Amino acid sequence: MTTPGMAPALSAAVEGQAAPARRDPKLRHHNRNTLLIAASYAVDGVALLMFHLAGTIGWVPVVAYTGAGLAGCAVIFALTASGWTQRFKDPGIASTHTVVSHVVQFAAMALFPQVNFMFVLILFIVYTTQALWMSVRGSVIAWVEVSVGTAVVLLLMGDGIHIPHATLAEQLISQAFFVLTLARCMLIGSFNSNMTALLKKRGQELASLTTRVDQLAHSDELTGVYNRRSLLNALRDEILISERQKTPVSVALMDLDRFKAVNDTLGHLAGDKTLRIFADTLSRQTRKSDRFGRYGGEEFLLVMTGTDASAAQVPMQRMREALKDADWREVQPGFSLTFSCGIACREPGESVESLLNRADEALYKAKDAGRNCTRLA
Repeated sequence: MTTPGMAPALSAAVEGQAAPARRDPKLRHHNRNTLLIAASYAVDGVALLMFHLAGTIGWVPVVAYTGAGLAGCAVIFALTASGWTQRFKDPGIASTHTVVSHVVQFAAMALFPQVNFMFVLILFIVYTTQALWMSVRGSVIAWVEVSVGTAVVLLLMGDGIHIPHATLAEQLISQAFFVLTLARCMLIGSFNSNMTALLKKRGQELASLTTRVDQLAHSDELTGVYNRRSLLNALRDEILISERQKTPVSVALMDLDRFKAVNDTLGHLAGDKTLRIFADTLSRQTRKSDRFGRYGGEEFLLVMTGTDASAAQVPMQRMREALKDADWREVQPGFSLTFSCGIACREPGESVESLLNRADEALYKAKDAGRNCTRLA
């Protein structure tokens, strides 16, 4: 037979009165699981019926075992289907169902010793399945419970495990039940492999999602370069490093020239394409140690480590040349773009806000000077 572990026990948090099972997929899962267990009791009942027909046992074991198992499933099905168990940590009451399975098998071993090997094998299947969803501690406790319970029952019976083999029919039925047990173990192993593969897939999806969330948290959604928050954090970090190592740090604040006209004449979609091409082109010209990103709107910021104001002009010229060679056909054939830039090198003890304000003032000077140029603060 199978146990609640054949499908993982799922917990559901329900506020107020629980919804009917037909409206709750988790409850439907628990109820399907209970029906699967009931089907296993029915299969075991058929095996007992075969032994009855072979003359090994009377009709009482068939009715008593199958009836007890199905009755237990019916009670648990009714409790979970009503939503009453939603108040518990384990709404599928998998642990309770497992205990019921153990009790039924122990009782059957004691009451029907002629075929007690069946119930020992079923206990093995119950425990193997149970171990799939239990913690290590829970599995050890269940192992002790099954081992001690089986030993006590067999000692009280006195004649150990009995496998019917007096007639050919009994031998065939016993062998068939062994084969059936192996098939169940195979299914449990297959289920475990599928669950492991599913968990691995879900883990990879979660890792990918985490990476994507991290990218969204640090990158500008439109252009893919650093966003304002990441740029400011990077600038603060670089300032701390520059203070310890006594090295310069500079910022270059860039603004796309006449970008408003792009949106007004070509549309905002063309404006977005312009920003993406601009960001991609300039980011390819930066050093790995620098941080380049979108500061806001059509403004971009470059944080340059170990670079004074004079040296900071070199990458600006390199970026202008790269921008001339950029492929703007996606925006419009014959399209071109320039940018104005203000550079400021941090002074000793200067705050982030003051440094950026000076770069912004230098940027306005570049605009006033006719655009497409760089000015120092």
